[in-house]
Amino acid sequence: MGFITKAIPIVLAALSTVNGARILEAGPHAETIPNKYIVVMKKDVSEESFSAHTTWLSQTLNSRLMRRAGSSKPMAGMQNKYSLGGIFRAYSGEFDDAMIKDISSHDDVDFIEPDFVVRATTNGTNLTHQDNVPSWGLARVSTRKPGGTTYYYDPSAGKGVTAYVIDTGIDTKHEDFGGRAKWGKNLVDQMDEDCNGHGTHVAGTVGGTKYGLAKGVSLVAVKVLDCEGSGSNSGVIKGMEWAMMDASGGGNGTAKAAGKAVMNMSLGGPRSEATNQAAKAISDAGIFLAVAAGNENMDAQHSSPASEPSVCTVAASTKDDGKANFSNFGSVVDVYAPGKDIVSLKPGGGTDTLSGTSMASPHVCGLGAYLIGLGKQGGPGLCDTIKQMATDAIQSPGEDTTSKLIYNGSGK
Repeated sequence: MGFITKAIPIVLAALSTVNGARILEAGPHAETIPNKYIVVMKKDVSEESFSAHTTWLSQTLNSRLMRRAGSSKPMAGMQNKYSLGGIFRAYSGEFDDAMIKDISSHDDVDFIEPDFVVRATTNGTNLTHQDNVPSWGLARVSTRKPGGTTYYYDPSAGKGVTAYVIDTGIDTKHEDFGGRAKWGKNLVDQMDEDCNGHGTHVAGTVGGTKYGLAKGVSLVAVKVLDCEGSGSNSGVIKGMEWAMMDASGGGNGTAKAAGKAVMNMSLGGPRSEATNQAAKAISDAGIFLAVAAGNENMDAQHSSPASEPSVCTVAASTKDDGKANFSNFGSVVDVYAPGKDIVSLKPGGGTDTLSGTSMASPHVCGLGAYLIGLGKQGGPGLCDTIKQMATDAIQSPGEDTTSKLIYNGSGK
C-alpha cells in the first residue's frame, strides 16, 4: 500500500505543562528519534522575538559545550529553523534533557514534541478524451458511474498551475512528464533522483501526460524521504516550508502565485501539532493541499496532517466504488478517490501498480490543478468545490465518513 507512514497514529499526550511549555510525547508505537525534538513557538511571537530566542539558544548551548569539553559527545543543537507565513515559527534539532527543560521554561515556546521516523509502506462542452485509459481511476473521476474506460477532460488540463510533490522525489526525465517536471528542493541527500519510486508514481497520477489527471500541470519535486522511504517529521516540515515559500514567490518562485499552486502529501503518521500547524500555514497562504488519509483502516483523526481541518483529506476507493479495506476513514475525510490497483509511473521508464491512500491523494491534487486551470478559485476553499462536485457513490464508506467520490464535472 502506497502510504508514507510515520508509525501508527496515536494521539499525542502532554507530558508536562508545569511552569512552561507543553512537552508532548508520541504514542507507544511511534518510532521516535533519540534526543531529537521540534520546538514550536506561540502564535503571537514576532520574528524579532523568535530571532532573540534562537540567539539565546545558541549562546546557552555554546556555554554548556565549553563546560562539558572532553566529557561527552556534544549534542548537535538546532538543525532546522522554520517560518511559514508568519503564522508557524519553530525549530528542530538535537537536545539533551537539561536543554529541553530550559527551552520549555521559555515564555515564547508553545510546545515541544519529539521528532520521529517517516517511512514508506507500499501496500464540459469543449471536452477532449483519452480512450482505453491505462489506469481505471482516470475514467472513474470523469464519469458518474463506474466501469468506464475513457477519461473526459477540458484541454486546458491544468496548464499554468504548479503542483508540488512532497515525497521521495520525481524521475523528472520520465518521458510521460514531457519535460514538465523539475527538481525543487532535496532535503535528504545529494542525489536528485527518486531511488524509491513512490514520488514518481504519485507525480504521474497528478500530471503525467498519459497517466495523469492534469496533463498540462508543471511538477516540482520536494524530496523529504530517502531511498528506503525514510526520513524525519522535522525534515517533512522543512520541505513544506520550502514549497510554501516557492509557491508564494519567495524561493525560485516557480508557481508565481499561491493561488496557482497545489501540493500533495502522500504521507502521515501520529497526530502532530507541529505538522498540523505547518499544514494550516500552507492553507492560510492560499495553497490547496491534498493529503492521504492513511492505510491503517482506522479513524484518520489520529493522523497528521490528515487531521488538520484546512487540508483536503483523501480516503481510497476501489474499482467497484467500495471503501478500500486498508483506507482510514472518519469525519476528517473530505472525499474518496481511486486508490486500489492504480497504474502510474516508475523511475527509469515504464509503470508500476500500487495501492494506498497515497495513490488516492494525487487524484485530488491533480483534480485541484485541473480546476484551477479552468478558472476555479484555488486555496483551501477548492476542497469545498471538489466536495460539492463529487458524487454520492461510495458504498459502506465507514463510520461517520462521507460517501463522496471525486468527479471532474465533465457531464458524462
